[in-house]
Amino acid sequence: MNVSQIQDICGTWPTPLYVYDSAEFARNFDRLTAAYRRHYPQFCIAYSFKTNYTPAICRDVLELGGLAEVVSGMEYRHAKNIGFQPQQIIVNGPAKWGELPTMLAEGALVMLDNMAELERAIECTAALDRPGRIGFRLNFPIEGGKNSRFGFDAESRQTADAVVLARQAKNLRIEGIHFHLSGARSLAAWELRAEKMIGYAETLLLPHERKIIDLGSGMFGNMEPCFAQQFGQTIPTFEDYGTGVAGTFARHYAAVPEDQRPTLIVEPGTTLVANTLSYLTRVLAVKTIRQRNIAIVDGSVHQAGELSKKKRLPLSVISCDGQGQRLAPVEITGYTCLEDDILYPDCATPVGAGDIIHIRNVGSYSNVLAPPFIQEGCGMIELDENGNTRLIKKPQSAEELFSTYIFD
Repeated sequence: MNVSQIQDICGTWPTPLYVYDSAEFARNFDRLTAAYRRHYPQFCIAYSFKTNYTPAICRDVLELGGLAEVVSGMEYRHAKNIGFQPQQIIVNGPAKWGELPTMLAEGALVMLDNMAELERAIECTAALDRPGRIGFRLNFPIEGGKNSRFGFDAESRQTADAVVLARQAKNLRIEGIHFHLSGARSLAAWELRAEKMIGYAETLLLPHERKIIDLGSGMFGNMEPCFAQQFGQTIPTFEDYGTGVAGTFARHYAAVPEDQRPTLIVEPGTTLVANTLSYLTRVLAVKTIRQRNIAIVDGSVHQAGELSKKKRLPLSVISCDGQGQRLAPVEITGYTCLEDDILYPDCATPVGAGDIIHIRNVGSYSNVLAPPFIQEGCGMIELDENGNTRLIKKPQSAEELFSTYIFD
């Protein structure tokens, strides 16, 4: 967005406000797909709903040919409401107990997290007229990643026994394996992830059960240089990931007929959506307290997303040419009564009341995690490639916020 567009938007829509760039999302989706399919055509994206389940974004995924990756009954129903068929939905997560019978009966691919889920799947599919589709989420260490709490220990005898138990069940069909580990975004970690998952597919599964090898998410996305340098490492491009990961699959399955190769799936959320959402907030006042310059805005760090609490997101100040005091450097602080509601700790650009603060790269875990704390939730508009805008999320009203509470 240029300055003129931002000024026009803030003159039309109330701040704080999210702005979704649908054209940039489509570019991200197409570039990532092309980078992988260039080396391994049997590739598909399953978009991570939990990262940002705004309906307009999820509908773009469907129209672009992607699958839905969900982790709850709410997200599963949401995906179907968007238009995804159950066969286009991959279900993950550690606690899908109550929805499991419906998901399996309708044909979704359910990645099991633990033995109790497997036993539940065996029980609830026994009377179905078709097999329930399942896979196994595996857990193994990757350099730089956390010691995850999710999935089956890939090296445990119990995991091998679980696969055999599922194979012997009356009405289950094993279709692959899944892996995800946050905090392991480097190209080397992804290449190792690919090699290990190919190995586990061969040791745990029979050839006809190797339909899908799902590597989860955790790739870096496109970032502005000022943001990328804060990660302290080389940021792989989509082409780097495609060459390293899909190239590994291509070499391993080179002798296998194309129609017998497993489908390589990744589940990007942040990778695709982070740089497609901006956050606009207006400065209400500026002041100085004991050499500490402060700008108070009508937005909050809680709405700007989890990453805004850890990194300095790309930020611009759009001056509204006010005649009042302008301060620099200045802390950009939110509307809440919490001391740590700081959107940016050291903005070098002079800031005055009435200015617009444009924060970028907020698409990941922002609106979906933002609490309606003290103030109602803000709205969202879509900005298309022609510069047109439309409302895709209404600002929340107090009546809507309190409608679930009992007053008498």
